[in-house]
Amino acid sequence: MSVRYARLLAVLLSLLCLPFYGSPATAQSASAALYTGEVPVPDQSDEQRAIALKSAMTQVVVKLTGDRAVASGEAVAKLIESAERYVQQYTYRQEVANVDGQPLLRLSLVASFDRAALDRVLRDRGLRVWTPAARAPVVTWLALDEGSGPRLLDNTDPAGRAMQQVAEQRGITLVWPRVETQDQALTTAQIVWEGDVMTLSADAARYQTDTVLVGQLRRVGDVWSARWTLALGGQAQPIWESRDADLATALAAGAEGAVDRTRGRSSAAAEERRITTAKVWISGLQSAQDYARLFEILGGNELVREFQPEQARGDGVLLKLTLNLALDRWLAYLPPDGTLRVVSAAPPIEGVEATLALTP
Repeated sequence: MSVRYARLLAVLLSLLCLPFYGSPATAQSASAALYTGEVPVPDQSDEQRAIALKSAMTQVVVKLTGDRAVASGEAVAKLIESAERYVQQYTYRQEVANVDGQPLLRLSLVASFDRAALDRVLRDRGLRVWTPAARAPVVTWLALDEGSGPRLLDNTDPAGRAMQQVAEQRGITLVWPRVETQDQALTTAQIVWEGDVMTLSADAARYQTDTVLVGQLRRVGDVWSARWTLALGGQAQPIWESRDADLATALAAGAEGAVDRTRGRSSAAAEERRITTAKVWISGLQSAQDYARLFEILGGNELVREFQPEQARGDGVLLKLTLNLALDRWLAYLPPDGTLRVVSAAPPIEGVEATLALTP
């Protein structure tokens, strides 16, 4: 067995049953988060609320477009000035923070904005809305060397959490695989340090993505030097580098670069999308609860515009789907080990374009 395949097997075995540390939100809540902003406020006065709503709207527009500079444009600036017109609801959140050993009460305004209205107005202004369905999660592998050899870094570390926040501010989810034993951690850290993209990309499919970010950070004197590689579909893209005395800032450059590169790819893919209809047969429905589960899955899928049952027989149902893209591409997005899996993408059944199954 070659060294590469031995490594690949070791990584797959070590990760097979392990959790990941990313956003626990469902597709629906992740989508809702794109249209929600949160801003610190000194009080709950009308004046402070009006200011905070504009800042929250700015956050949302950046997330929807993936572009930090978009808010400086004249068209968007006018939109932000009228932020109150697009608010669906707002609330205040309090938390107690520890500052220099002393408890400090912090107040924030959390505002949700009208999705349909914002999408429409941004497109009317010539801006491309980066749809939730086009935002691939980014599996993130980081190795850090402070002089005693590489070790893994994830979002349990404050600097990792700061990096995750940078990505979330632009609407991207970082997925953090974890290893549980020290031996696995050492082996994986060395693989990350060597930039073995093929091995590190092998496990990405179970997170319903083909996008992997690999970062190696070395401390040189008082400066952190970082080297970044983004892999799309197992193919490494051109590297970029960042340097900063502050670790969180060096990591932020990795998150920013990943967003810029995935945003460009997703925007190009979005141009190919078109509304299509298809009839699919879905089996494995044994009870009313299974039907409810199926409809919840389809209702939470950003690529499914609507669905209509046309026939039910035995443990299956014939559905007419209206999709935001071609059927074959939608089927490709379904994970092979997911709750809704593809049985046949080209069944020899008249009037049925694909067969799927609902798994227990």
